[in-house]
Amino acid sequence: MLILFFFLSFIILLSTIGYGLIITKLLKLEKFNYNYGLVGILGLFNLSIISSYTHLFISHNYIHNLAILLLGILSLFLINKEKLKEFKNIFCIFSLLFIFIIIAKTNEDFGYYHLPNSIQFAQQKLQFGLGNLSHGFKHISSLFMLMSLLYLPIIEFYLFNLTNFLFYTFFIAFILKEIFLRNIVNLNLSNLILSLILILFLTKFSRLAEFGADISGQIIISLYFFYFLEFFYNRKINFN
Repeated sequence: MLILFFFLSFIILLSTIGYGLIITKLLKLEKFNYNYGLVGILGLFNLSIISSYTHLFISHNYIHNLAILLLGILSLFLINKEKLKEFKNIFCIFSLLFIFIIIAKTNEDFGYYHLPNSIQFAQQKLQFGLGNLSHGFKHISSLFMLMSLLYLPIIEFYLFNLTNFLFYTFFIAFILKEIFLRNIVNLNLSNLILSLILILFLTKFSRLAEFGADISGQIIISLYFFYFLEFFYNRKINFN
């Protein structure tokens, strides 16, 4: 079962990257393709939009989610098949961090409103008035929409926590790629900021139990902060 979870988790990761590549293609951001960490985060953003709209008309059932998964894999091979050999780096990062899932317990709020909302999205399309049944249904996050996309045959809801793990994996991959791309020997402001962010997230969020509905937002804020500094302090940045 552990091997099955590992295999499916990596397939989901590849599919997410595929959705990120769709954005890079539509917005002509192919220069970001070298960093699968950033592309993966763009993929989660894309899936968040897709899941929010499809939930208006259909539940995120097995058929819906398998179609979403296969479309992402197809996009990956069609858009970026020339650079598939670069997956070895993110595969190594994914494999090392996967131990977090094995030894982790869920967040304290997971059973209260994370899981009920995600299962609701997976089994039913848009419904009104659920907040009258439980206060937990009043706490809505786009993360729960993403979690409901992981409602798949055999594993059912047992990989719902993979959403936060993917955010974390892509974020770590993005930082490491940026640091070594810039040559870590040449210490500059960008490397210093990235190193401090990396240390913060590796130490403060060393357990998946800390991954509530907030960590993904903090990851996005850290990315904005980094690019904000790049925009003003790195003269070599391509302003286009």
